[in-house]
Amino acid sequence: MGSFEPVSLLKCETYEYSEVRKALEKSLSFIHGLDFVREGMKVGIKANLVTGMAPEKAVTTHPILIKVVCDMLTEKGASVVIGDSPGGLYTSAFLKGIYKNCGLLELEGDKVKLNDDFSVKDAEFPEAVSIKNFIYTGWLDECDAIVNISKLKTHAMMGMSCAVKNMFGTIPGTTKLEYHMRFPVEKAFANVMVDLNEFFKPVLYIVDGIDGMEGNGPTAGEKRHVGVLLSSKKPYALDMVCADIIGMTMNDVATIGAAYERGLGPKDISEVEVLGDITPADVRIADFKRATEHQSITFEGNGAFNAVKAFAFKIAFSSKPQVKKNECIGCKKCFETCPASAITMVSAANKNGKNGKVPQIDRSKCIKCFCCQEFCPVGAMKVKNNALGRLVKKIG
Repeated sequence: MGSFEPVSLLKCETYEYSEVRKALEKSLSFIHGLDFVREGMKVGIKANLVTGMAPEKAVTTHPILIKVVCDMLTEKGASVVIGDSPGGLYTSAFLKGIYKNCGLLELEGDKVKLNDDFSVKDAEFPEAVSIKNFIYTGWLDECDAIVNISKLKTHAMMGMSCAVKNMFGTIPGTTKLEYHMRFPVEKAFANVMVDLNEFFKPVLYIVDGIDGMEGNGPTAGEKRHVGVLLSSKKPYALDMVCADIIGMTMNDVATIGAAYERGLGPKDISEVEVLGDITPADVRIADFKRATEHQSITFEGNGAFNAVKAFAFKIAFSSKPQVKKNECIGCKKCFETCPASAITMVSAANKNGKNGKVPQIDRSKCIKCFCCQEFCPVGAMKVKNNALGRLVKKIG
């Protein structure tokens, strides 16, 4: 085993409050996860609220899990604020709709609040690898500690969205698009995610793996029951376990590769100490559908042979966003969110078979950040592998 924080892995089959509470209490007992709580402190819960979809869609952190965490914290004398900055405007009006659709309004009480501070702050982080200066959501400054509660999902650009990737929600609203442009290369963008975790240093990470998302994630995929809750005090070994459960390795998840290269995370599952009643192998899902046939080829290996191998893999497994015109509703969301201004709306038959506007992507401008795919409200923007990648997948 490596010198990484252990990961607690427990079965949890439903979102019934009593079952979630029992599983989470046991999970956190293995890692002493609530030892940081002090009477009177304010704890910020950084949930995944990427878009305003109902909990049963498995896009966002489930409200029952958030409620259980809130109850456990307030019972120890803490107050709680729940927040995130989803894609879109970072305003009170926009977030109120997100909170409502994600089932969070009923969680508010005397000691639990939904974030209503939409200030932004400037940060300098000279120790960062990628993002040494950035803007972040100011509500986090008012918290004595941060708890990261993520959702286990596929992700077109990073391979998987989980504990590490969840901290991108500390970047306010449409500023995320600017950072996609600043860091269009996969490795640099993955290091942004690691930098944010190292800057904010959440004291506890919890993963909602009861229902995950496979396929066209992180917002337009299909719900897939996984039946687990996970926790750890650091995100990197935790993400390795999550990746292993859905059949991925460091080569498939860019953030895991970035953490490994920086000495923060493990190279593979054998270096992780897993605590609990089950092992990752007990719940592994071999046929978990990916967003892309992603292969990270930038994290280890030097020399001419490895350079040629990297180039070959990059060609074989390159992916790009592509619209399915018969599913498009012409809402222009992709056009509005494209950080590279690579999308124009052109006349074509739309979902209803009538002439309308559908997106057309300028491949010379596209940076393959998959923002268009992530924020398409109807899942009409798909991830398309090239012909060689599709052949390799079929043979495999």
